[in-house]
Amino acid sequence: MNRQPFWKPEPIQPDDGWIAPWLKWSGRVSTVGWIIYGVFALAFDDIAVIPAVAQSWLVILGSALIVTGAEMNTFPMVVAVARKWGAGKGTKLDAVAFAVSLVGSVTAGLIAFSIRQTRLGASRWRMFALDVGPLIVGIAIAADFYAAAVELGLLRSDYEREMEQWLEERRQWNQARGYVEPVPPVVIPADARKAKMPDFERVLGRLNGQRSTLNVEQLESELAGDGLRLPSESTVKRWLKVARG
Repeated sequence: MNRQPFWKPEPIQPDDGWIAPWLKWSGRVSTVGWIIYGVFALAFDDIAVIPAVAQSWLVILGSALIVTGAEMNTFPMVVAVARKWGAGKGTKLDAVAFAVSLVGSVTAGLIAFSIRQTRLGASRWRMFALDVGPLIVGIAIAADFYAAAVELGLLRSDYEREMEQWLEERRQWNQARGYVEPVPPVVIPADARKAKMPDFERVLGRLNGQRSTLNVEQLESELAGDGLRLPSESTVKRWLKVARG
């Protein structure tokens, strides 16, 4: 009988895609910028040991790194959030991440526009952008840094949840067609101790709906993954009866 493979593709690990690595690099760039800013915030008057010109260049460098990191994470974060919204899996955290990124980008653009467009004079919106804009963009960029880190963490948790669901769906697919999943080779450490009842209960907790089909080979593989070996034959038989109800 020809085997029909499971139709649903396996979830991609975040690090194997492009969004997570991009978010990581933006975080690194922003972190260096925040470190430079933090030196000025905590050094107080002692910062005067650095020449004024060097201080100015450090401030410019820190600002450039923070803004670069913030804008680097905008595109991948928006794509990640949009994917979740399209799949109906968006959360409040995703909405917050999207909002603070939008506010930061728009406010920064308005400030730059207001500074360069001197012909607008003392118009209200220009004065507001110059007076209040830096405060808004400062808060928004700081929040954007945290939002990008949260989104990176959510990518990992989403992958783990989707992988568990995919494995269960594949198991049901194969079971409905009479396919038996190959059992990976068991590698047991030479100094492994024999499993005890709490170890077996931990294995049962991982199996969920697969308890009724548990056999000796699968139990041995599960325990080997925990660095354990099988107990006596009689104990194994008793455990399998428990697993099968």
